[in-house]
Amino acid sequence: MQHLSSCGRSATFLSRSVPGRSFLSHKSPLQLLPSLPCPASGSAGTTRRFLNTKKPLYFSGANRHLRDQITEDKLAMSKALQADKKGSELLDKLGQSAGAKSTVITTEEAPIINPGSTAAVLTASSPRTKVFTVRPITSWIDKLASQHGSPTSTHSDENGATIKKKTYQKRELVLKKMQDSYTDVILPFAKDKALLEEYINFGGTVRHGKIMEDLDALAGAISYKHADDGRANSSPLTIVTASVDRIDFLKPFGVSDLRLSGHVTYVGYSSMEVFMKMEEMSAEGPSKHGDTILVARFTMVARDALTGKAAQVNPLLLQNDTEKKLFQMGEEHKARKRLAADSALTKRPPTQEERLLIHDLYLEYSKYDDPHLKVKTPDDVEWMEDTKMAAIQIMQPQDRNIHDKIFGGYLMRLAYELAFCNASVFIKSRPLFLSLDDISFRKPVPIGTFLALDSQIVFAEGGDSHSFEVMVKADVLDIQAGTRETTNTFWFTFMDPKEGYGATPKIMPRTYAESMLYLEGKRRRMEGIKMAQLSRKNLGL
Repeated sequence: MQHLSSCGRSATFLSRSVPGRSFLSHKSPLQLLPSLPCPASGSAGTTRRFLNTKKPLYFSGANRHLRDQITEDKLAMSKALQADKKGSELLDKLGQSAGAKSTVITTEEAPIINPGSTAAVLTASSPRTKVFTVRPITSWIDKLASQHGSPTSTHSDENGATIKKKTYQKRELVLKKMQDSYTDVILPFAKDKALLEEYINFGGTVRHGKIMEDLDALAGAISYKHADDGRANSSPLTIVTASVDRIDFLKPFGVSDLRLSGHVTYVGYSSMEVFMKMEEMSAEGPSKHGDTILVARFTMVARDALTGKAAQVNPLLLQNDTEKKLFQMGEEHKARKRLAADSALTKRPPTQEERLLIHDLYLEYSKYDDPHLKVKTPDDVEWMEDTKMAAIQIMQPQDRNIHDKIFGGYLMRLAYELAFCNASVFIKSRPLFLSLDDISFRKPVPIGTFLALDSQIVFAEGGDSHSFEVMVKADVLDIQAGTRETTNTFWFTFMDPKEGYGATPKIMPRTYAESMLYLEGKRRRMEGIKMAQLSRKNLGL
């Protein structure tokens, strides 16, 4: 059975449903993620658009017989208006103060609250609050006390009464729309210096690794929101990050207010594809949308928390041609991943064109290795074996998720920062980050283990090509068992900002194993160029 690393970072999302509001009014599929009018959405100048659910609709996912369970328009409008009113009243009581992390908290009856507000007063005990969180609810010290039989364990309440074992009912499938899972996070960097302090790097820009952590947390919250059936006693689900399919940075960005947003765009039996984007906040107000900075796709998988088996997730109701196209893109992307897995170099030999490339590389590096030819290795050629860099980290409980495993987003940040260091040494300057390619989480990373990260530059053509691939392999070390198992392999694409022919070194493999890494890096770079061009085209960039 394939092991999957749990999703998310330490951000908490309490999510609301806003029936009837359309977030799907953009022209292209990758522009489907505008955000809701933010705080006090009932204020002047705010407009709403409602979907006409009485027209013939297109259904997808399992159990299409659920098509009859559509919420009536009038009821949806009424709930949305009530949400705006009560949300405004709540914000008036809370006020606006700084000092919170990148945490978005919303309720079923209130608008999204910025990370800089005192929204932390809202808790799961609130009668109208639905919690979708990837943050641990129980403290680590309480868990340790519980394991050692302390009287402060969770087997009794604060009055000493024994807590009865909770009984669960079978989870019901609920027909969900795409906008039902829509969630956004506002990062007010330009206004909140305390928040910016947690994200800023030495150069005065935002750390990419921290953004990756937030994306993982957002994907988890969106998935839990989509999978929710609205009942408190339903059988619990465990949702994990199966893979990070793609993260593309489309343009550089500085310190400004940012919005992360996303929703589910495709569902299988137990899998969900979550599409997210990050955009600059427009100076015209929160209801306006600025330039898109990045787009990301995550694949999440649901499992029954009690049995550990795959759990069926709610099907999607597709309401227009744009949503149908999004869903179809998810199917095509899934088929593309399956084809890439079948043609992987670990399963099939290189193509004829790739064999010729390997032979050309062999002829070239043989000249430099032959002592009789006395051909000096050019200054712009780097041997692949000389580009290795490694690090070891102890996995601490502060970086755990609700399943007591290390966050996938935290692993991404560690891998990215090592890759960035390696890339900087390789080009002797600070590189520009372009993308993170498809990664699969093979096994979870337990708390207390050692994580060994090994980085290597695996592909760089040199010449007039300034992009290159950095691979980072993450291994879990079990010091008691004396084992070492690979949990992830990350593929990062960077660009050398220096201009001019020959500014970026060329990577030269020396063995057959290194040649396979070279080909893998080349394949991913070529596919990455196509994906980035498609994203820019769909976003009109």
